[in-house]
Amino acid sequence: MEAVHDTPAWVLLAYLVSGICFILALRGLSSPVSSQRGNRAGMIGMAIAVVTTLAVHQIASLPEIIGAMVIGGA
Repeated sequence: MEAVHDTPAWVLLAYLVSGICFILALRGLSSPVSSQRGNRAGMIGMAIAVVTTLAVHQIASLPEIIGAMVIGGA
């Protein structure tokens, strides 16, 4: 039986860590006291997911990504 996907282990681990960060973010955002911690966990999870996706898939070039960030930030 041959492998269906040849996804590197570090990619799977990065997506797992980002998923855990998202769960912790939802848990943290349930209370005003822990909302800063939850928001921070969500930002870290999203950063890990975005960087991993951009590293694995050749979606766009660096100037295209920067242009999209400028448009989105505006």
